[in-house]
Amino acid sequence: MGDQEIDLPNGSKQTKTLFKDAIYTPEMAFTLISISKLDKAKHKVIFHKGMCTIINPKGKTVATIPHSEGLYTITNPKTDVKGGYAATVSGKMSISEAHRKIGHISYGAISHAIYKGFITGIELDTKSKPDFCEACTKAKSARQPFLKESKTRATKYGERVHWDLWGPASVKSLNGNSYIAACINDATRETKLYFQDKKSQTVNSYKIDKAYIETQTGNRIKVVCSDRGGEFQAEQLKSHQGQKGTVREFTVHDSPPQNGVAERGISTQAKRARALLISSGLPCFLWEEAM
Repeated sequence: MGDQEIDLPNGSKQTKTLFKDAIYTPEMAFTLISISKLDKAKHKVIFHKGMCTIINPKGKTVATIPHSEGLYTITNPKTDVKGGYAATVSGKMSISEAHRKIGHISYGAISHAIYKGFITGIELDTKSKPDFCEACTKAKSARQPFLKESKTRATKYGERVHWDLWGPASVKSLNGNSYIAACINDATRETKLYFQDKKSQTVNSYKIDKAYIETQTGNRIKVVCSDRGGEFQAEQLKSHQGQKGTVREFTVHDSPPQNGVAERGISTQAKRARALLISSGLPCFLWEEAM
């Protein structure tokens, strides 16, 4: 990278223009000028009637470039690289800077490649020390394996429930529903499905299930487990559960195995519904009524 002067066509004359921090690649067949860089340098660019006009911040036209075969081309532009060469780097490069620019390979590999001549154009600062690289730390981080069996199994019906939402289905049911909200009781593994037209109806499905548990068993929901879907983060549901003293347990982002009870449960129900439809010969869009 360096500063480079280019003679731009401007009517019958040419305007010598200095481009700052240009990437010097003499083997390229074309000289490419970035419109976004011109805009950042407060230049105005106008495309009109097959001509590209570049105007500097003072309002003076510095180039009029004709359209040719899909591009606005400059024929045989005269270029002058300041000092005869573009500066590959400004001074010596620290080991940490080289680490980031060469794709976060190991520090030892960078030093070896530069000293052996496999990487050229970089003068490494031998006194520099590696800095902490947050990107590498996050990329290499690992998580503990998920438990194969829960250690918090409920003993009473309804004390702990697992929720998950499936959908939207590619084809709506005859009742116009596209989603299934699945509630699985932790104590008995009983699964109940609630068919919904919208995600936002999940709060209504939850209230119906909660009323059933309290009326039929006298138990109260103490813990609700779910993923971090918007339907379970809704303010209406959060407020309702908070008023009832219900504990909300969410999975870690992108960790569906943490809600494995609901994930496996809804998958099992979907397979049962599919098998029922195949055995009955009913078309697939009747699966809700069949269940």
